[in-house]
Formats: sequence, structure tokens, C-alpha cells
Amino acid sequence: MIGLLVIALTILMIWTLVRNALVGKQLNDDESFTGTIELLIPITTRSEFYIEPWMGALESLRQLQGRLKIRILIDGHHPAMTAWNELSQKLPFVELHSFINRPVGGNAIPWMLKEISPKVNADIVIIGDAELVPTEHAFLSLAHFITQKKKSYFVLPQTVKGNILGESIALLNPTLALASVFGFRRFRRNVSHPMMSIAQGWFGMPMEVFRDVDFSKIRVSSWKKGLAEYFELLHQDFGLAYGEKHLRRYYPEDLKVQIFQMKTYWDELWSNGDRAGFWLYIGCLFIWSFPIFFFRSHPFQAIGSFMLLCLYRFFSKIVFQESWRGIALHLFGALIWSGTLVWWTFTSVKEKHGFRARSQY
Repeated sequence: MIGLLVIALTILMIWTLVRNALVGKQLNDDESFTGTIELLIPITTRSEFYIEPWMGALESLRQLQGRLKIRILIDGHHPAMTAWNELSQKLPFVELHSFINRPVGGNAIPWMLKEISPKVNADIVIIGDAELVPTEHAFLSLAHFITQKKKSYFVLPQTVKGNILGESIALLNPTLALASVFGFRRFRRNVSHPMMSIAQGWFGMPMEVFRDVDFSKIRVSSWKKGLAEYFELLHQDFGLAYGEKHLRRYYPEDLKVQIFQMKTYWDELWSNGDRAGFWLYIGCLFIWSFPIFFFRSHPFQAIGSFMLLCLYRFFSKIVFQESWRGIALHLFGALIWSGTLVWWTFTSVKEKHGFRARSQY
């Protein structure tokens, strides 16, 4: 029974991924947009920043000078402050905004967005993660879609790989899980919204929509999930887009660093209190790793599941421009993700009970 359930869920993932690929927009080389754009990048203690790919994008972004402004919103003192300072010296349209005296108990990112919103003045406003590196066409193409369709868009990035082992891990990421369930509009509140909290992406919108958002009413730590829920209240629809080669999500090249980050990722997901997103991703991880852990007890279903996962990776290759060699290591990536989950679980239990034991003395 469990094998048939996994096969049915895998078929559902394939169907929704293909459906979203047909419905979603692909960022392209369109340069017809001539208005102004502002990108807001909220950074907290857990945000990653990769200076080398950003420095490589300098020349292309320099062409948008006078039309583009990038605001870096930093909660307190962040280790990447020096790197951002270096970047802002080379790009005059990059501005750093450090928020030192944040009210205790408030969520950092919604509060920073609320504080900076009066200063934002552009035709198109984009809120994005620090791990994503754009080209100039990412801004222009997304802004063109927003202007043409008169609605907001959530953009999923293409994954960039550092090595073949790291690539196999990156293929099993929350972005793909989000793409598999996003298409069911009636499930957005219960499924897609939690999944957005664990995905990297851009949220682009017209200025009038940005002005309507009251960030003080966003009570969750994830700005993506908070915006999705608030859009629901405003009866504002938003579409799905894919970054292609113009919006890329970078991962560290060192495999050990990746594994450690995955362990801290589980901790962040749980500590944020987003239980729905956590268990949804556990479900996706179970589907991805089913052929490994249930081959002995359910051999035929495991083989069928593996064949369907190969088909799923074929379509995700088309959508996210993955490489075939990384797809071949799908099962290895599933083992790494499962191992870091077990590592995080035992570490968390040990820390919890260790603290209780110490508190008795």
C-alpha cells in the first residue's frame, strides 16, 4: 500500500511540474522595459552571500545604472558586511541599510521591509534572497512580465553547481518541491504557502501593489510565505516564473560546508515554527528516497518509483537546466539529505535533554 501511495504521489509531482512549466514564464533576453526597478535584499544572520558570482555580474548590471537600485537590508552586524561594502563601492546604485535597534520579539525581515518602504520609489519592486545572483536581463524580463500582465510574479532560480557531489545534493532542494505543488491554486494556503517559506526566489510586483502591503501585519519569519498570505488577503494574484540562466541560486563548492549548511537548514526550518513546510518537505524527501530504503520490502514498487523519479528528473532538467551527471546521483543526494536530517534530529534531542540535565543542578 505504501509503495502504491509513493508512486501516486510521484506521478502527481510529475504532472504538476509539467503543468507549471507550461504555465510559468521563463526569464529571457527581453530589453523592452524602460522604467525603474528596485531590488530589496533582506539579510539576517543565516543569509549566505557569494561575492565572486556577484563580482562577475558587475559589468552586466552596470548597464542598468540610473534605472536600477539595489538596497541591502542588514539585521544588525552581518559577516558579509565587508563584502557588500566592497560591492557597493564598485556599483554606485547599491545601498547598504543596517538596522541595529530592531524591537525585541519582532521578525527581522518584515520589520526591515516596513522601515525601508517609505524610501522605495520605482516602477517595479523586487524582494529577493541574498544567495541569488541576477543578470541585467533578470530585472528587465521580470519587469516586462509584471508590466505586461499587470500582476506580481514569484521567480524560482536556476541551480548553479560547484562540483558533481554538491550538484547531486542541490538537485534535491526545496525549490523543486515548491515547483511540484505550486500549480494547485486551491491548495495555496495550506500547501504552497508553507513551501514558499523553504524556497529561494524573487518576489516582483508593481509599485502600487508594494505600497498596499502592510509589512507590520506579517507575523511569520519568512517574508515569502508572509507575502503570499498577505496577497491572499488583498485578493492579489501572482504568477510563477523561472530564472533560466538569468537568475541563479549558488551553493558552496566545498562538500563539507554544504553538508553542515544542510544540518543548520533543518534547524532553521524547525525553529521558524513553520511546521507545515517542515513536514511537507519531509514528505518530498520520503518520496525521493523511497527506492533506497524500501527496496528490500517493496522491490517492485521501489523499481517503479525509481523509474518515475528518472522521468521526474528529465522534466526538471528541462525546467531548471540541470545536468545529466547530477541527476545520475539522485539517490546519493537523497542519502545525504536523509543523513543530515538524522544528524540534526539526534543533535537537537541531545542538546535539549542535555540542557534539562544541567538545569537540575
